[in-house]
Amino acid sequence: MPLLHRFRIFAALLLLGFGGAAQAMPCLIFVHGKSTNTGTFTSYTTARNYWVNGSADFVRTATRNLTVPYYVVGYNGTQRYYENNAAGEVAREIVAATNGVADGGGRRCATTFANGGTFVVVAHSMGGTVMDYILGNNDASDPNFNFGGAPFSTVAARVSYVITTGGAHRGSQGADAVCGQSSGGCNFAASFIQSCDDATYWLRSGEDVQVRNFANAPARLIYLTGGYEAIFGASVCLSGEDDGVVQYASQYACGGSAGASYDNSNVCRNNAKQETSGFRNLDAAHENHSDERDDSDSDVRRSIPDGNWQCNGVACAPNTQVQSSMTTARYISTLY
Repeated sequence: MPLLHRFRIFAALLLLGFGGAAQAMPCLIFVHGKSTNTGTFTSYTTARNYWVNGSADFVRTATRNLTVPYYVVGYNGTQRYYENNAAGEVAREIVAATNGVADGGGRRCATTFANGGTFVVVAHSMGGTVMDYILGNNDASDPNFNFGGAPFSTVAARVSYVITTGGAHRGSQGADAVCGQSSGGCNFAASFIQSCDDATYWLRSGEDVQVRNFANAPARLIYLTGGYEAIFGASVCLSGEDDGVVQYASQYACGGSAGASYDNSNVCRNNAKQETSGFRNLDAAHENHSDERDDSDSDVRRSIPDGNWQCNGVACAPNTQVQSSMTTARYISTLY
């Protein structure tokens, strides 16, 4: 089976000039997912360790062994995605990063926005929902423009694009179960995992909490990669391929039902997303929800419809194995 021998990101990214020899590297800004406590908000170490599993370190790999400048965001991952200490805090920290302010660990973007710096956000899980909300409320015509005084418009002006891994763009059927809104067996099992806090309730797949109802299409492109390594037991409660927590319909921001069943061969294309524009497929990895953000599982990657892998100069057929051993962090390190 012919595999890709080189990467090719979408033309939109190439036009931004990333990856060119004469261009400075972008600064990567990392936005974590949901938390069961406020630790990632109150402790930089906790926020940084979200991306670490033993010796495996997503941030280190994605930044090419820490040679690319980066900033790690910490926010209150127990709050609803739109709240001041969730989307508001993320927006403020992104602006701070683009101004050259150091994160809690002393790392800063090498070049400020004012001096021509470029910035890419990497978001996991709920971090994807938060970025949907921020970038979909950056304009005065948006339903929650700069909600609560947060600088969403400044973020949209300064960020070049976003990459999400296992993003909960349409919510999680796992959250449905935690909040008692799935089948009886799923509800019972999930009740032992965590409580239905505010963040979890607002990450359900129900239409009443969908971010697309509270935001317009994102002002910057959001590129989508996800995982399909099911978790025994948990995945029974999810539709189609999933990473044990979030189903494909959500990871790939699909329009229609948030519980639709998709796999690597038929996941929604770029013209069938939750918004009329702003979302683009990348690929899929044999990773579970935790693997997607901690660089611990170097495994198979597969092409998906409208993805960015090429085989012999043309788009790889959906579900083609394009790598036998590559983590999502390593994959992201090739995209800029």
